[in-house]
Amino acid sequence: MTVTPWAPEYRRMSTGIVALVSVFGFEGIAIAAVMPVAATDLNAISNYAVTFTSFTMASLLGMSFAGLWANKLGLAKVVIFAVATLAIGSLVAGFAPNLAVLTVGRALQGFAMGVDLVTMYVVIGRMYPEALRPKALGMLAAAWVVPGLIGPGLAGLLVEISSWRMTFWIVPLLLVIPTMLLIPELNKLPLVPYLARPDTKKQIVAVLVAIAALALFQGGASHVGRWSALNILLIAILSLSIAAWATTVLMPKGFLRIAPGIPAVVGMRGVVAGTFFAAEIYVPLALQEIRGVSVALSGGVLTAATITWFAGSWLQGSHRIKLSREQILVIGVLMTTLGIALIPIAVFVPNSIGMAALLASLVWGVSAFGMGICFPTLGVLLLDKSAEEEHARNSAALQMSDSFGVIIATAIAGSLLSLASLKSEITSNTFTSIWIFCAIVGLMSILFIPRTQVKVTS
Repeated sequence: MTVTPWAPEYRRMSTGIVALVSVFGFEGIAIAAVMPVAATDLNAISNYAVTFTSFTMASLLGMSFAGLWANKLGLAKVVIFAVATLAIGSLVAGFAPNLAVLTVGRALQGFAMGVDLVTMYVVIGRMYPEALRPKALGMLAAAWVVPGLIGPGLAGLLVEISSWRMTFWIVPLLLVIPTMLLIPELNKLPLVPYLARPDTKKQIVAVLVAIAALALFQGGASHVGRWSALNILLIAILSLSIAAWATTVLMPKGFLRIAPGIPAVVGMRGVVAGTFFAAEIYVPLALQEIRGVSVALSGGVLTAATITWFAGSWLQGSHRIKLSREQILVIGVLMTTLGIALIPIAVFVPNSIGMAALLASLVWGVSAFGMGICFPTLGVLLLDKSAEEEHARNSAALQMSDSFGVIIATAIAGSLLSLASLKSEITSNTFTSIWIFCAIVGLMSILFIPRTQVKVTS
């Protein structure tokens, strides 16, 4: 009999993990669907990207917190902290009277997400044997399926009967049951001896420096068209140089030169994440602003993506697949990039609104299927190449790489939207340019694949 994460000895822990991640999944998917409405209500379309990059920047700090303190505080305390922070951030965002307050709320949510992502990787590394880890990581993707199915529809309903704010307000209520399920199980896990790291303070400083540098980069990108091109270029060079220094502290040695093994795995995740998520946040916006699609219908694109992501994640964890990890990654990258390249056609070519939403769901589903293949495959490679005591640190680096990639790609894409908004010319060409940029970057990630497979000798 094949042992699974749902075997009796793992069932309660697996249930708790899935329940908690599902709430984070709902928060991500439902809010992405209503964010165009919120941005319009707060007169903040030109700074649309900021509501997402602030979330991701704060997640960097959360990842650092989890990576440095998961062993010292214990996983249960870290998860409680993440839950409380998500609840507070959701309330702040829900009551936001303007973009500044909404950004603060989103930042608190992002911090919580960063803590949770790393902590769940650590739990899987400690709870499940190596043979079960691909399925356990696939289980994380499965946890997004239910919120992906009901999130956009529920968000659309809440917008119709109340307000986009209700999507934030219900999050604290949804956290109660998952917390009650998971915390008792986490308390049963044996503590891993905490070894104080001599570089802890340096790590914290590096995270703060990275966040400041990325915020500077975002600030410059959002002022394209308002500031001179030379000033924007100088800001970009300065901010990215500072961020690059921070990676020498936060990331595995050799990250910047894409060294074989763990550095290449971590680097590739950042490129793939930046490609997909920077493209995705503009799909509901394009459908709602250009095509006039409803919140619920445009959110259906995210629902389709959630389902196909899960399918891709399940496929990569199947023992029936005889392909190498390298071959699996190539397929994943090509599908992700293909979906991004085709999304402008799906959104803008059809004459009817319904057909545009349907084709966008199909095309974006292809892209998400590729991501479902890539993400857990890279996660498995990371855990397999890491010693147990390095699971937390390397998992944090993996998630941080995601954040770096998403922030930089989203800021660049957002600069195109900001420029178009300044000229009052947000058209289909604006979104097409954004998606072409993302597709080109995504295709470049293939260059990382051979180096992820190289065995590093000590």
